[in-house]
Amino acid sequence: MSLAGNQSWITEFQKWLVRVRDVSHEDFLSKDFQLALWDTEAVSATGMGRINISAVAENSVIAESLWHLKQKFAQTSDPSESEMLIADAWAQIASAVAGLTKRNPRLKMYRVFALLCPGAFTSIAHHRKLRELAHALGLPLSGQRRHLHRLVLNQVNNVLGEVADVYSREGVSRLTLPWLLFVNYVQNPEGEATEISDLETGDEVLKPLPPERRRRGLLAIGGGAATIQSMIDFATDGCTREDFIQHLQSISPQSKTTTCSTQLNALIAEWGVLRANANNLQLTPRGEAFLESGDPDEIIDWMITRILGFDYLLAALRDSPLSNRDAILTLRRANPKWTSDFAPSAMIGWFRYLDLATIHEKVLSLTERGRQWVNRIHWEPKGLASVPGISPSFAQVPPLQFDIAIERPKLGALIARFDQEFRFPEELIGQLDAGLWGHQRRHFAVLTGLSGAGKTQLARNYALSLWQDDPEPSEGLLVVPVQPGWHDYTSLLGYVNPLESDAYVRTGVLDFLLQASVNPTKPYTLVLDEMNLSHPEQYLAPLLSAMETGDTIVFHGQVDEIDGVPPGIPYPSNLVIIGTVNMDETTHGLSDKVLDRASVIEFWDIEVKAFRGWQKSSLEDEQIALVRDLMSSLMDVLRPARLHFGWRTLNDVIGYLQQTQAGGVIEFSRALDHAIYSKILPKLRGEDSPRLQEVFTLLHTTLKHAGMGMSLRKVKEMADDLAHSGSTRFWR
Repeated sequence: MSLAGNQSWITEFQKWLVRVRDVSHEDFLSKDFQLALWDTEAVSATGMGRINISAVAENSVIAESLWHLKQKFAQTSDPSESEMLIADAWAQIASAVAGLTKRNPRLKMYRVFALLCPGAFTSIAHHRKLRELAHALGLPLSGQRRHLHRLVLNQVNNVLGEVADVYSREGVSRLTLPWLLFVNYVQNPEGEATEISDLETGDEVLKPLPPERRRRGLLAIGGGAATIQSMIDFATDGCTREDFIQHLQSISPQSKTTTCSTQLNALIAEWGVLRANANNLQLTPRGEAFLESGDPDEIIDWMITRILGFDYLLAALRDSPLSNRDAILTLRRANPKWTSDFAPSAMIGWFRYLDLATIHEKVLSLTERGRQWVNRIHWEPKGLASVPGISPSFAQVPPLQFDIAIERPKLGALIARFDQEFRFPEELIGQLDAGLWGHQRRHFAVLTGLSGAGKTQLARNYALSLWQDDPEPSEGLLVVPVQPGWHDYTSLLGYVNPLESDAYVRTGVLDFLLQASVNPTKPYTLVLDEMNLSHPEQYLAPLLSAMETGDTIVFHGQVDEIDGVPPGIPYPSNLVIIGTVNMDETTHGLSDKVLDRASVIEFWDIEVKAFRGWQKSSLEDEQIALVRDLMSSLMDVLRPARLHFGWRTLNDVIGYLQQTQAGGVIEFSRALDHAIYSKILPKLRGEDSPRLQEVFTLLHTTLKHAGMGMSLRKVKEMADDLAHSGSTRFWR
């Protein structure tokens, strides 16, 4: 083992040990000495990139703590006291360093401590490799990391005898011996090692597998790296496959056995943190190190050298950030068999979980950790050979093309089938029909306007009338109330269960789309009620894109169906989408991406006398006439300021009056006053303007003439607020 490079290493190591031993207190505290101390590679090679340590070197408190450690260690002869001294100093200095560097300089700290406490540390800086050597030497692996250094050195001393002077060349050679033992007898360069350590320099070089031998992607697992740790913790002392699967099911009781088996196989083959021996499982050294530290660096070397596309994307990000879409396409060039975005998106997710990249405004950029790892890629990453007939740079799965006529009734027949309770102008229905069918595929309309004017009823009636000759017309209609907080398409299209890869969380919209795709001659109408409670361009993104291009709507990235859900379907040309919109302080505006694809239809008026509820009312004819005339007058007064009302308000007013008359307690005119006060006035609001002033003047006259005393007093109060403060609202 007396290689020339090793002898040079011993010389440098010895020089630094003596230098640290003999340095004066003043020189030790100097910035120049601290920089040299933290950056020297005399103990071991840097390995993973460079961490800027200048702020640490300039910190006098840290330098003083290191000096104290050096002095106290030299005065302590009891091994247990030395270990306690080192442990306390490590905790104190690690805490102080944490806020001064972007990443934890664990390797640099180890090298500094090895020089300050000679004989307490081996030359193996990487804990996983130290554990592998300790295991080969038959040593117990429990306890603190620093204790394992002492156990290894003691084992070597038991065989070769003690060295009297750790500062002698023989003493320094003894400290480097564990590294040579690891490289020569533990590391297997011909096997599946992810790194090869140079015998002479100690430098570690990644050893990539060729693309053909790599795993084809990473299983998406909810919770990221923390979930991996919680899974493998069960195998700390070894276990059977059956016990491990039961453990996974205890974490997620809804998971199927097949799902848990898939996750177990991923931990073995994709992560390298578990190994199987017949029916028994145990942690690999990599798994032990990752479980103990939680440091992504313990597993990233495996990902780069063993997972197809990992190095490919890292190298692509070396020169400049990529949009999320370009990153997906880059990965799909590495594996042309990925014909959807699912598998690449899962890998990009792991880039973020492992702190290799961040994403901001849909742009993926390397982190400091990512830049350090990409600098270790000394080869040109390659992907799999292209599949004949498939371009590696396509953006979507090529859609199937249909040339099928959609069966729908003539406009006159469609109008005739509308529910007569809602009297929509024929022109309005014709406007909706033309807006929906003016494009061969983009059947999308947005209805906006007066709240309660019947936007949803117009959409429902239109959809049901399209199926007027079918015994079950409701099969062609799905009304979905949009919820606040829908930030992505999973609210509509569902998703693969992150804990059960063979289970799909379905939605009504997904099933509706699947039904439309297998019945292409019939129109299927999806009504998105109050569609702007969330941003439509977010939760509708896949549909908006496929609607424009005719491409496939992708549900997941697997080749086969999952839970009966195919990977995707061509955009159904028989799909009709109608959204209703209310514009107020609780909703979002519509983006150009939505407006460019939709026919926007606005209606702000109803005809009070045409309301079908008058004929169905149980009120007396004189009462009906009084209410109808008053509501018509109020409509005329409020319409100029767009503060008027719709069918829903008329229906509620009549319902209230019917109940009070049946109760026999509240006199009719008093009940009508209540109804006006509670259903008409709360919507009054606005800033001072001639138009609003005129509304309040006419409203005052109308209510006074009708004898609505309570409502009249409220209108006077609001008019006073408008005159004195320049604005008014019902709620004070």
